[in-house]
Amino acid sequence: MPKHTRRTMGFTLVEMMIVVVIIGILAAIAVVGYRKYVARARTSEATAMLAEFAAKEQLYFLDNGQYVEAHKTSSDYPSLSEDANQFWPSDPGAYFDSARTPVSVHDGSGNMPASWRSLGIRPRWNALYCTYLVNAGAAGNSLPGTIGPTLWASSPAVPWFYAVAACNLGGIAGWPNTGTGHNYVTVMVLTHDSPAIRTTDEDR
Repeated sequence: MPKHTRRTMGFTLVEMMIVVVIIGILAAIAVVGYRKYVARARTSEATAMLAEFAAKEQLYFLDNGQYVEAHKTSSDYPSLSEDANQFWPSDPGAYFDSARTPVSVHDGSGNMPASWRSLGIRPRWNALYCTYLVNAGAAGNSLPGTIGPTLWASSPAVPWFYAVAACNLGGIAGWPNTGTGHNYVTVMVLTHDSPAIRTTDEDR
């Protein structure tokens, strides 16, 4: 009967532990790299969308002498709030979940919100990971919500707008969620008076 040495019988426990540790290290490196890729992709989407909102708002102002809000359903002017249900696109479920799949840019009727169409917004993607809202008002109108009042020391003396993009760059979920496990978000804002995008990381 042939004799088997230890080497032909398989791995020792120590060798198996070393292999598991190496696999764990490689997996951790892969996860970090993937999260960075997700963050870059979603930042690029939000930056492009905010730039499009800003450009279309300026064109609308040239034609109409005022800026216009871009909400999911309401058409208040001046804008009155930053209600979570006015961000768009939104998932028909309980949360806007930007962790796993992007949300279609079409609602149940196959159309974008009327305010997006009136601005001429045409997303370059068929689905979006972030969710968006634009508030606008005339000179001296008070600023709504929690983001608006932080942008200027007082209500602007000229017609104004600010566009908001909310995403989770780490891939968990997008604002405006308040449920457990759905409350990590990066808010990016672009205003009528500055080409610079302001970024705020918030835990809600």
